[in-house]
Amino acid sequence: MQVHKIVRSKMKKTIPLMQDPNLSRHVPETHWYSTESLRRMVQSYPQVYIKPNIGRKGSGISRVKRISNSEYELSYEETTKLVPFPDVVRDLTGRFSTRREYLVQQGIDLATLNEGPFHIRVVMQKVRNCWRLTLMSSIVAKQKDAVVTNASRGNFDLHLEEVLQKNDQKLNPLNTLRELTDLSHQIVHVLGSCFPLLEIGLDMGIDKQGKVWFIEANTNPDSKGLEKVTDKISYQKYRDAKKWIRENERRA
Repeated sequence: MQVHKIVRSKMKKTIPLMQDPNLSRHVPETHWYSTESLRRMVQSYPQVYIKPNIGRKGSGISRVKRISNSEYELSYEETTKLVPFPDVVRDLTGRFSTRREYLVQQGIDLATLNEGPFHIRVVMQKVRNCWRLTLMSSIVAKQKDAVVTNASRGNFDLHLEEVLQKNDQKLNPLNTLRELTDLSHQIVHVLGSCFPLLEIGLDMGIDKQGKVWFIEANTNPDSKGLEKVTDKISYQKYRDAKKWIRENERRA
């Protein structure tokens, strides 16, 4: 019987998806952080994110936006400043933990609801050798230019249907939901072929043009609060699958 493995490294989970010919276009370009990789990325994209390779709940994440060739907007927590590139590097280095590795990742211009960017939480569970999508919800940032959209950062969960119907970009709800579902299944099949997994939480994004993106995967997903924004039948299916997974691991 399969035993679920916790894979903490974001890069380990991202590399197989970047290398997959069907999924790579939905995965933001991601590299190990260095001064040179940051320099290349800020020249290639309007905004990039710097995040710990191992970390949860939006902790330690910074964002860099290119304002001009000589000026950049650096944002983290409640701080935003305009500085030249050497000061960006110096400031980031001062924030880094010496015991952590960091990534630099292409930023996605997320779709918004009432001007607050949002992302989608998806929970996939493997029961009797079959992956099931059991929970979906959206997390909407309270602030217009929020660096992170995690619920743990004071943002709020909403029913996915409400966000897809009322978002500022007037996305096609049915097409977007279909693509989210299809892409989530493709992602877990790739990751499940690389690691022994029974449950995965996916953070998915939708950009302002309606394209669906993978942001990151969590092999120990937090379902706190999802019972409030999920119908009772779906939430019960999630709980039943969770119970089956736990019992399966005890028997293994």
